[in-house]
Amino acid sequence: MRTLRSKLLLIFLGITCIPLIAAGIISYQTQKNDLTNRIEQTLFIFSDNLSLAIEDIIRERLTDLEQLSQNPVLMNEEAEEEEIQREFMKFVNNHDLYYGLIFVNTEGMVTVDTDGTVVGNNVAGREWFQEASQGGLFLSEIFLSPVVDSPILAMAAAVENEEGEVIGVISPSFDLEHLWSFLWERIDQYSQQQQNVNVAGDTFLLNQEGDYIAHPNHDYVLEENFLEETNTEMESMENIGTQPGLIHNEDKETVNAIAPVGHMEGFSNDWYVGISVPEDEMYAPLRNLLTKYLLLFSVVLLITITAVFKLSRYIVQPVEKLVSATGDFAVGKKVLPLQSNAYEEINKLTRTFNDMTERLEEREKAHRKSTLILETTDNGVISINRRDQSITTFNRTCEKLFQFDKDNVLGHSLHDLMEANPDFKAFIQHVHLHRSNEQSSQIYEFDCTIQGSTHSFFLSITPLPTLEDEEKIEDILLVFKEVTEKREMEKELLRSEKLKVIGKLSAGFAHEIRNPLTTIQGFMQLFKESSNDDDINGYHYQIIMSEIERVNSIVEDLLTIAKPEKDNEKQYVQFNDVIQETIYLFKAQAGKKGIAVETVLEPNLPEIYTEEKKLKQVMMNLIKNAMEAIEGEGRISVETKWLSGKTNDGISVKVKDNGKGMEEETLEKLGTPFYTTKSDGTGLGLMTCFQIVEEAGGRIHVDSDKGKGSEFEIWMPVS
Repeated sequence: MRTLRSKLLLIFLGITCIPLIAAGIISYQTQKNDLTNRIEQTLFIFSDNLSLAIEDIIRERLTDLEQLSQNPVLMNEEAEEEEIQREFMKFVNNHDLYYGLIFVNTEGMVTVDTDGTVVGNNVAGREWFQEASQGGLFLSEIFLSPVVDSPILAMAAAVENEEGEVIGVISPSFDLEHLWSFLWERIDQYSQQQQNVNVAGDTFLLNQEGDYIAHPNHDYVLEENFLEETNTEMESMENIGTQPGLIHNEDKETVNAIAPVGHMEGFSNDWYVGISVPEDEMYAPLRNLLTKYLLLFSVVLLITITAVFKLSRYIVQPVEKLVSATGDFAVGKKVLPLQSNAYEEINKLTRTFNDMTERLEEREKAHRKSTLILETTDNGVISINRRDQSITTFNRTCEKLFQFDKDNVLGHSLHDLMEANPDFKAFIQHVHLHRSNEQSSQIYEFDCTIQGSTHSFFLSITPLPTLEDEEKIEDILLVFKEVTEKREMEKELLRSEKLKVIGKLSAGFAHEIRNPLTTIQGFMQLFKESSNDDDINGYHYQIIMSEIERVNSIVEDLLTIAKPEKDNEKQYVQFNDVIQETIYLFKAQAGKKGIAVETVLEPNLPEIYTEEKKLKQVMMNLIKNAMEAIEGEGRISVETKWLSGKTNDGISVKVKDNGKGMEEETLEKLGTPFYTTKSDGTGLGLMTCFQIVEEAGGRIHVDSDKGKGSEFEIWMPVS
């Protein structure tokens, strides 16, 4: 038994027989479950159909009673008792189930009876009268009456006049045995179906406590309890739920399918319909199935043992070659390709082995190359296990930056490394690891202090899925590049550009101030040389003051540009309110000039976080320019709209006029300091508008046609 062939024989027998037995058991269990489910599902369907049949019968009885309660004679408070009695008799003659009816007034006194035997009786204390007198229909539980010493069922319905007031209650009397006979006739078709599938049994009705309220054996009705009979550990039938279920009766060896009867208006009792079937008849197909499986397994096992015995002798030699080659490859020895000169299966296995060793060698080369690239790149690479926050990748650039040895980092907790290295902690605190559940990559730039100096980094955060499931995130990959020198160069370039702008601004400022100063100088000389003519001096004085005001205006505009407001003046602002306040300021001036100002403001605009004072300054400049562009009568329209989207989520404000418009040259220089087409303008108003909007993260777009008017569109982001 120590030879390879004998061991292989035993192994193959075990490997073959165990799966065969397991497959047989699983297959049998599967078919057994399927067959059992089909049989039980059949019972469920039958019990559910019986439940629907009983619901139809109850609904028919309630419909009969409801139609009778809506009889015009009964609804007439002035109707004679004889008329009501005649209507009762018609109803009894048309419905075989009923043999009597009574009419009870609102005080509970019986006023009309089909045979006159109970007229004058007071039934105010009866449950059916109290329930029906509240309006609607009522069908009671089946109970054992102490008066007639037999099961009875009470029905009642309220009778209302044309104003909807209850004027009495009607209650029919009927033969309960007749009712159940009618029920068994209605469900006889389902019993026939049971016979067709060889599942025959008794059909019965239960109440909430499990008492039989209808059964082919009349001795069971309200005398036997189903829950006690089946030893079911339930206090009531409510535990069955709203779907059909199975209960086994081990004493009687039966299977019982129980289905609830649905509620409806006038019927709120918890009734359950059941079918009782002998277990032997129900599960007989399973025994036949087991016999077939045992016979099939015996035949297959015999064939398998014979085949395995012969196969074990045939495959020993080529398998030994594969085992030997595999052992050599596992310890790192060079393995030459094996020859495929055995049977086809081993040939395929040999070719697969050769292909596998070749791919593994190529993969090992690729792995070494990837590792080399990862270690030599100047980008820092860190990967963090999302489950336990351990470091799984830490390249040479990271070692150099954080002064960490890779061997002391890999496998360690991110929290422990942050505690051990303040520079690493400062870096990680800027990484948005709390957003690692997102499937998309994040790219952003940040500054942090490392080794006492500020460093700028460009960081990419990418979720890495597992090899088995691309939807499941395993690691978080951080790839960063230090851009400190680049940002310093950009800052220097920005400072240089600012100096150029300041130079241009200073030149324009000097030029614009020189003009009014020249005028002031000339008129001061005229003051000196002129006579004492007060009219001329007054005229010259007005010109001088006008030029001084012009100088002040230029200086004020420059101060507005040079002195930004503090951030603490920002607040949440409703743009529509700013527009309405601004238009109100220009309302009188526009009316004098014959200019109509129209507004189309979208309601419920989201608020924006900005400085209300500056926002109002922008709107005042735009509306003022629009009024100045209109010669004579005209129209200005202001429109707001909420633009919702991934790239342009914000508020759009359009200010449009039908004034003289602008030329293409003017549009190109729009917003340039001191460039203006007005005789008394400074060219700083629109520049201020552009600066305020851009500082708030927005933008201004201008369209204009000469002679047709202009349109300024402001887009502001929603905070």
